[in-house]
Amino acid sequence: MLGTELLPLAHAHGRVLAKPAYSLCDLPAFATSSMDGWVVCGKGPWKIVGEVSTGRLTDQSLSESECMRIATGGVIPAEGESVVPWEDAEEKDGFIQGHSQEGQNIRPAGIESNKDELLFDSGTKLSPPRIGLLAATGHDEVAVASRPRVVIFFLGDELLHSGVPREGSIRDSLGPQLPALLEDYGARVVSAQFVKDDLELLISKINLILEDVDMVITTGGTADGPRDFIKPAIARLEGNYVIDRVKVRPGYHVLLAKISSAQTREIPFLALPGNPQSALAALTSFGQPIINSLLGMAKVVPVPIELGETIQTPEGFSRLIPGNLEGNRFVSSGYLGSAMLRGVAQSTGFALIDPGKHAVGAAARWLPLPL
Repeated sequence: MLGTELLPLAHAHGRVLAKPAYSLCDLPAFATSSMDGWVVCGKGPWKIVGEVSTGRLTDQSLSESECMRIATGGVIPAEGESVVPWEDAEEKDGFIQGHSQEGQNIRPAGIESNKDELLFDSGTKLSPPRIGLLAATGHDEVAVASRPRVVIFFLGDELLHSGVPREGSIRDSLGPQLPALLEDYGARVVSAQFVKDDLELLISKINLILEDVDMVITTGGTADGPRDFIKPAIARLEGNYVIDRVKVRPGYHVLLAKISSAQTREIPFLALPGNPQSALAALTSFGQPIINSLLGMAKVVPVPIELGETIQTPEGFSRLIPGNLEGNRFVSSGYLGSAMLRGVAQSTGFALIDPGKHAVGAAARWLPLPL
């Protein structure tokens, strides 16, 4: 984990806890009514002796066969045994009649949590309901993990950044989507730059920002052709390879290395293939786990699923196929070419499928996309 910062709850959505969070009080702090009605003591009929004011403690206690009006959330007075709802009670001449069972419609103090009870461990991503629970148990602010600072370099002389493709160019589609996807994963994209296919220019740009980031991501140039400069750049930066291609389609030409800054920090360098579906598959497989690690989150474990159709992978290769789950069964969205985006755009994740031919019902694993 990179560091921590203290944030007000209102600004903590989507952030990751840096420390365990404990309940600062019993929840509820007092025994309260879960219904509008009458809080009663003993057997009925019950004499009406007052009313419980919502949001305040009362020093009035109940005696046998007495009751008080109470609203939902009102604090149960001393000797209050149960709450009879308005609609189940009959009021007449200062008394009420109704059915009472000890403890009914009363939320005991601490039924949700006790003071000092662990609510969430470190590494938990904060959703609105989790933030609500922290507020209910007395928190005003929380310690969260600092977001990893990421720089993206998009390589390719052929990329066009507006309008329709023309004169042999390719409209860039990764520029608008990768920063948003990384933000969803919990990173902070500090820079997203388009770079010409020029080794010296790429190295100079990486060196310029290296001291201010926690992760470098590139797209394109990961193969071994004359205009592929990522491997020479890693060599010049004295990087150490963690991954040099993987036997999976799409995403075969993904690279992962460690490079060092002048501060001797080891910085992950994730080089994604340039084809859009390949880049998204590789970022889902490798980028998210790296970011989770930098945030102090738990390891990403693919969810076991079943195939809803027969699927065959290339000899010796696994496949990452975009699609959707129908229950626990995976259905491909089609458009499976590494340069295609339409299938991913209609998908909620990737199925990771082992080499070979797989019948309907065969086992696979699921890597969800953030929605």
